[in-house]
Amino acid sequence: MGVLDPEKVDKIKRLLKWHQRGMTISDLASEMKMNRNLVAKYLDMLLIGGQVEMQLTGAAKVYFPARRVPVSALLEFSSDLVIVFDEDQRILQVNEQVPLLLETAKEALLGKTIHDLDNPLIRALKAGWTARRPQEKGERVSELDCIIRGEERHFRAKEVPTAFEDGSDGITYIIEDITTRKKYEEMLRISEARYRGLVQSSGEAIIGNDQNGNIISWNPAAERLCGYREAEILGKPLDILVPAGLPDAFSRILHQVHSGETIHRHEMKIMRKGGAVLEVVITISPMIGEYGAITGASSIARDITGEKMELYLRQHEDQYRSLVEDLNVGVYRSTGDPKGRFVWGNTALLNILGYPSMSDLQDVPVIDVFSDPGARLELLDELRKRHFVKNKILHLRRPGGTSINVSVTALAEFDDNRNVVFINGIVQDITHFTNNNTESPEVRSGHG
Repeated sequence: MGVLDPEKVDKIKRLLKWHQRGMTISDLASEMKMNRNLVAKYLDMLLIGGQVEMQLTGAAKVYFPARRVPVSALLEFSSDLVIVFDEDQRILQVNEQVPLLLETAKEALLGKTIHDLDNPLIRALKAGWTARRPQEKGERVSELDCIIRGEERHFRAKEVPTAFEDGSDGITYIIEDITTRKKYEEMLRISEARYRGLVQSSGEAIIGNDQNGNIISWNPAAERLCGYREAEILGKPLDILVPAGLPDAFSRILHQVHSGETIHRHEMKIMRKGGAVLEVVITISPMIGEYGAITGASSIARDITGEKMELYLRQHEDQYRSLVEDLNVGVYRSTGDPKGRFVWGNTALLNILGYPSMSDLQDVPVIDVFSDPGARLELLDELRKRHFVKNKILHLRRPGGTSINVSVTALAEFDDNRNVVFINGIVQDITHFTNNNTESPEVRSGHG
């Protein structure tokens, strides 16, 4: 069928408007004084164009004026770009978004073919049209990338086959600008990659769990801390890390976290693979998903077992020092290298050796306290062989040159290579006894 007669189209539409209850093809043919088949073809074209509506009443087709807003009017309200091409690839219609993007007048686009316009977006559409197979039917969605005014833009184009009132075909492109979304997705991808890199390289154990308390992420530091490889721990409940006798250690904390609370620097015990128990300090934060929903928790744990042990030893060492300060015998700790250095000593030691403070004594190599430096080396050699000496008589000298005789009992500490690292000892001044050629009671009784 050729181009529709506008007068006949208008008359059909007026008749339908006057007959709100609808008209059949026979009714319209009678009013129009036209062939029934010709009226039917006009109605089909108007139906395709959305200008009339049809309803079946029994076996009869009853036609009404379209109650919908014309597509052409709706296009102007769309924030997407809309371009309508005929079958000859000529632009029939565009909405206002298109000339705004292309910075050109609407009139400069209408009537032009896709080959007449040298524009990045039109060239991208042309490439898509060329790639469309002749037998391809239905809608097709593709993504287009092009440079517009020096900026890379991204679009999602929906190709919709279109039938016009004159019976010809064409394509309508509905084009969504997804540049902002693409940039956001790229930022998310980069951020996620950086986050994963930080998590993987972190020296602290980072563990993720879902709302049910099952482990969903596990970094290398968590492997080193807990002894489980990622492949064998994912999907397991966090309770696998809870020592026996502490069944609620995680569940109570997770209940708080799933309510939106962050738990900062909480000290607790966890169990390594194999059963060893560690002391850790842990911070647990809720993981927030879409629309602010809490989807799980992320835990950052650090092993403080060594710190706890050092604190314990330090507290007991302080108690030890307080006790030995009241003794009348010198108590000391020194390094085990040939020259040696005093690490610590009590007040009695300072009095015996003649130094006013520990800092003054620490400035003096231990070998310089010996009257004969060779005696220091002999002591080290004996400690290396026997690990322990008891009531050994040594000749020392005070800062002013005064000689003293002492009885020393000492115990050596070794490293992995059997080198003496530290010496812990007790010193008693026996000068008075030796000058009188009399042994001290401690020497005679074998105590040093």
